[in-house]
Amino acid sequence: MSLRFYVYAYLRNEDSKTARAGTPYYIGKGTGNRAFARHTFPIPDKSRIVFLENNLTELGALALERRYIRWWGRKDLGTG
Repeated sequence: MSLRFYVYAYLRNEDSKTARAGTPYYIGKGTGNRAFARHTFPIPDKSRIVFLENNLTELGALALERRYIRWWGRKDLGTG
């Protein structure tokens, strides 16, 4: 069993119409440098990347990623 996965969040740097500064706008699961790798949107500076959980199995990371997304909601679904 490999404990190399983590769950991370990108935090807003300013208030928006839908959320306050400091709240997550993206939750992801990764391994290695995934949190700092290219995405389809701009990556924030390192001070706005937070590791929520680490030393996880891939299955554990997927479950926690889903839980955090459910907690914070999704903008595209009108829940976050």
